[in-house]
Amino acid sequence: MKPGGRLVLETAAPLFFSAASLPLPRRPEGRRAEGWPRQRLALLFLALAILCAAPSLCAQRVQLLSVRKYYTLFLSSGQNGGREPLLREIFLYRFRNFGSTAVLPTYHDELPQQPYLEYRDRIDGRSVPVSRIGNRYWEYPTFRGGRTIELRTDALQRVLPRDPRQKIDFFEDSIQWGGWRPPIDDYWIIVDLGKMYASFRQTPAFGMGGAPPPTFPEFLTNQVTRVLPAGYRIQGSTVWWHFQRIYALQGSTTLHVEWKAWYR
Repeated sequence: MKPGGRLVLETAAPLFFSAASLPLPRRPEGRRAEGWPRQRLALLFLALAILCAAPSLCAQRVQLLSVRKYYTLFLSSGQNGGREPLLREIFLYRFRNFGSTAVLPTYHDELPQQPYLEYRDRIDGRSVPVSRIGNRYWEYPTFRGGRTIELRTDALQRVLPRDPRQKIDFFEDSIQWGGWRPPIDDYWIIVDLGKMYASFRQTPAFGMGGAPPPTFPEFLTNQVTRVLPAGYRIQGSTVWWHFQRIYALQGSTTLHVEWKAWYR
């Protein structure tokens, strides 16, 4: 994760047992004492090897079929009559389990200085409990053998100022696609700037004579100062990316959008 980013990591790590629960070798008595320690140590190392391999093996039985990540930027009434930028997030993950039923914990990280104002999860439309530990939100979805499920996350968070002196705001997210059985058929990232654009057009500087309000491409060129990763497309007032057939077992990229905070 890059500094200032927000990690979203889908970790496939089943909580079946832990190394602390394994029995420690005990010193045997009598003449057979020489052979037993080696045998027990061998069994212990074998158990640890199985333990270390279990998460990756189990994850390879669960395929992340598709991902839809929607980000909507908008202005809300802030303190002292000002405007505060907020970010609404909707994440949709579809999984299919090709193995036996398993519980695979997943988590989302938040920035300490950028806490969630709202956060909830649903699986196939039903609410599921979320445990917050520090700055990490844990979910424990059950992946039924031979079944497909959809995990939906709805969140709301504040936007960080990049440089208050220059009135630049931004948001980041770490896009992870490793750890599951490949391939990911579709991975969509959609950033909706329509509400920000509408607010910009309605500011007193526009619509009161002089030059006409800017079009969205002009707004994107003159007010949105940086968009990453490269290769995005524009449709209406949205910026989007579409990745297909991702086979990378480990990989990530950084979503980064920054703009001039004319409202501050």
